[in-house]
Amino acid sequence: MHSTERGRVVLTGATRGVGLATALQLAALGHPLVLPVRDPDRGAATRALIQEANPSAVVDVLPLDLAALSSVREFAALFADRIGSWDALVNNAGAILVPERTLTIDGFEMHLGVNHLAPYALTGLLLPFAAPGARVVTVSSLAARWGRIQFHDLRWDHGYSPFRAYAASKRAGLLFARRLHAKAQDEGLAITSVATHPGYSVSEERLKSPRTFYERVIGQGYAAGAAANVRAVTDPSLRGGEFLGPGNLLQTAGGAKIVGPPPLRDELEVSGRLWRLSGQLTRIPW
Repeated sequence: MHSTERGRVVLTGATRGVGLATALQLAALGHPLVLPVRDPDRGAATRALIQEANPSAVVDVLPLDLAALSSVREFAALFADRIGSWDALVNNAGAILVPERTLTIDGFEMHLGVNHLAPYALTGLLLPFAAPGARVVTVSSLAARWGRIQFHDLRWDHGYSPFRAYAASKRAGLLFARRLHAKAQDEGLAITSVATHPGYSVSEERLKSPRTFYERVIGQGYAAGAAANVRAVTDPSLRGGEFLGPGNLLQTAGGAKIVGPPPLRDELEVSGRLWRLSGQLTRIPW
């Protein structure tokens, strides 16, 4: 999808941070937005903010709680009834460094459930409504480099660590994006799958704070962090399988470029196992 086509974008996690910056930039380019939100009041405030900056913006807000698969199913049904089709799906929302081990309504560890299993299910349920040439953008993280998927203990019943659980979920997201690209090629699906990461993106307040000098050196604001997402949606040269992120040496800041993924040992075996398991756990195999 080319940016000038102004296709409809479904964007999760749009009420704050990089997600909000992504929504503002896509709306400025003329893309109609569908924002799945957990908090209706926050969703309404986000729509008002986007339309204040872009008075002609078309913004639909629908309820979605990624920590409940029943909500994912309800969202997909509501989307089919009210909206009907999409040109890009940006799986941006995520749980980040949950301090204590927490389970979703369905009994999944929170990071894995919200950051991978729910996007897997959401993408599968929305796939029948994808316009030809639609793009699926999966937002990963620099932390994926250190992630290890513990198939023997996906709930982190033993030795829970917020960072390790978060990193594992973001590695799962990256593997999902790459497996979806291969699936699209093998099965002739008319979609493009791309992964992104926002680098080290923080609020403008933190960038300006004298107490966070290191963040000013290696980091960037949310608006810059959104660049990879926006390019993933709008760049007509992308063919699928790319990983987009900030272009400096550490991939923490800078303009959005195609970057190398972290080493993915036994990718075919691990991603295949993860895909099958995701279908079994969500009961939405596709």
